[in-house]
Amino acid sequence: MAEHAIQPNSAEYAHLFPPSTLTPVPQHSTAGVDYVIVFKFPVKGKERDRLESNAQNQLDILADKITRVGLKYQVQPGKANGTLLVLVACPPATLQAQLKRERIRDFLLGVRVNDSNEEDEGDMFMSDIKDLTEAERLRIVYELLTDPESEGGAGIAPEVDAFVDSIMPLQNDDFNKEWIKTWSKKSYINDQDLTRIRDQFGEKIAFYFAFVQYYLVWLSAPTIIGVLITLFHARTLSIWYSLAMLVWSVLFIEMWKRREQSLALRWDVRNCSKHERRRLEFQGDRMVRDPVTGEEEPYSPAWKIFVRRAMSIPGVALGAFLLSIIVAFVFVAQLFLHEYYTGPFHQVLHYAPTIGYVLFIPTMSGIYSSWVKILNNWEMHKTESSWEYNYTRKIFVANFLVAYLSLFFIGWIYIPFGDHVLPYLSDLNISHSHTKVDFQRLRAQLVYFIVTGQIIGFATEMLLPYAMNLVMPKVKKMTHKDESAAAANDDNEIQAKFMKKVYKEVDLPEYNIYTDYVEMVIQFGYVSMFSTVWPLTSLCCMINNWVELRGDAVKICKYTRRPVPLRSEGVGPWIGNMETLTWLSSITMASFAYLFHPSTDIHSPYTPIFTILAILLSEHLYVLIRLGVRSALNAVPSWSDIMIRKGELRMKKVWLQRLMAGQDQKSIDPSDNNLQFDKHNVSANVIWSAKENDAHQVIQNAFKVQ
Repeated sequence: MAEHAIQPNSAEYAHLFPPSTLTPVPQHSTAGVDYVIVFKFPVKGKERDRLESNAQNQLDILADKITRVGLKYQVQPGKANGTLLVLVACPPATLQAQLKRERIRDFLLGVRVNDSNEEDEGDMFMSDIKDLTEAERLRIVYELLTDPESEGGAGIAPEVDAFVDSIMPLQNDDFNKEWIKTWSKKSYINDQDLTRIRDQFGEKIAFYFAFVQYYLVWLSAPTIIGVLITLFHARTLSIWYSLAMLVWSVLFIEMWKRREQSLALRWDVRNCSKHERRRLEFQGDRMVRDPVTGEEEPYSPAWKIFVRRAMSIPGVALGAFLLSIIVAFVFVAQLFLHEYYTGPFHQVLHYAPTIGYVLFIPTMSGIYSSWVKILNNWEMHKTESSWEYNYTRKIFVANFLVAYLSLFFIGWIYIPFGDHVLPYLSDLNISHSHTKVDFQRLRAQLVYFIVTGQIIGFATEMLLPYAMNLVMPKVKKMTHKDESAAAANDDNEIQAKFMKKVYKEVDLPEYNIYTDYVEMVIQFGYVSMFSTVWPLTSLCCMINNWVELRGDAVKICKYTRRPVPLRSEGVGPWIGNMETLTWLSSITMASFAYLFHPSTDIHSPYTPIFTILAILLSEHLYVLIRLGVRSALNAVPSWSDIMIRKGELRMKKVWLQRLMAGQDQKSIDPSDNNLQFDKHNVSANVIWSAKENDAHQVIQNAFKVQ
């Protein structure tokens, strides 16, 4: 523990920290196991004795770390050779101590001010572990496992410990079955459903589902407008429709911020981001003493960190450039085969770009994500929030290019200048039926991304894992007959059944919330920037999101490992990405509204100038709309604003009562209550020793004079 840590059991503060009773926490279908540490070590190679000794030493180090923080563990053999599964459980006494420590820390950071209660003095800091949700329990144990030793943790992490491959919680099968069954019958996900998700998987996962549900509801407005425009064959690229979508985008983001704050208050995570978790991976160049806390911590010069982050920019740019080349190649192939090519195998080659899009784009995006993750780790981020913020920005760049690059190319380059390409095709003896490149090409590409892209995404996220779940067990059964027989002959059927569950979950991939978030944010960009191109964009996205909500629930329960419950105040950096897309929508819609207006001569030399003027006007309009919306919303206090002020006031009253507890309010003897001044203060002694005037007599004399 830290040298200057708070000691709540000291006599000086005994009246502030009332005693509590330890109560066992009920266990679920996880057999009392909180976490499974996957320990993988090499068994093949030269110097087998050295490899064996090294693996044993690393296992002993891991065991010492676990026991030092008061946790219990049990080692089980893994399914594959060279794998051990370390099952970790937290005793009630250790959990209670960690809970009390967290409650004090949360109070000092202003996280749980609503917990103050005038009637129950012990409720602010002393929560019983039997009242913990499953997510809270797992989060506390995870922090105990992964926090640095200087902060009271075990300091275990895959990037730090040699053979630690991963740390994973086990799924609660009973809850998962009920979750899938309930959501499959519900058309609307309410706050109670979201709170259940928060209680099982933590606030970070719950905020994702809350965002998708809120976004789904807000899509109803542009969906209705888009359907009406389609039914009445109104012109889509009109100024009023572009303006309506711009207002909708700004209003949605600002209203979500309010919703985010409300949920953070309900779930007791407001201000939780003030607790910056230090990354174990940040080792620094040397250990120095912190001038504030006096504790030893890793340190690297600021110039070194700055240089590394500056040098990573070309790396990100190189990855984005190569990804752009792949996207451009697939797009050009699609454009050529769909629009111009009429030669042999035309019908077959027509589907080649779609196959290329399915195979190459996700693969290259995955390679880019792995590359920028390496760069992000190299940048030496000290805290988890800093690492996540920078990683989110990097992967957003890749998905931005994949999703929008071809649309920007069509709208701003191909349509205005595509007619100049046609003579060159004739010179190359390429037969085609094109006479003019128009706005329909942009709409066709958008429909391709919205409809085909979402179908492909659903197939890769849901259908492919389902098929793999059916096929892979049969393949493994055929290739590992001996292991299956050994498992079947296990005397302890209960243990064998439980270990079968553990083996199954260990084989699953980790859940990646960044993939789901980026899908929703990119989709928001389609709606905000390109709804005027195809009014039914919102309708398709709304249908997709209704399915996506339930599909992601199934994915978390069946096709991925259980995510570690982490706290969060909202969707994090993704809100900034959506604001960027909203600003870009003011550019795209203004340019499209002018370029594709019936009265615009797209080949006129003045068209670029007027297009830029339209964009500048739209940008200024966006700034005014955002300012007006924010001012209007700030003028009306939200429920969370009121509850925050009430909670802070109640907290001050409770602490005032606690601090005054034990002090006798003795009556003061009037004879002892005399003013006393220094003898050198002549004026004070003269004034206060003089005979007091009769105030009533002075008033009477004043009226007598009149």
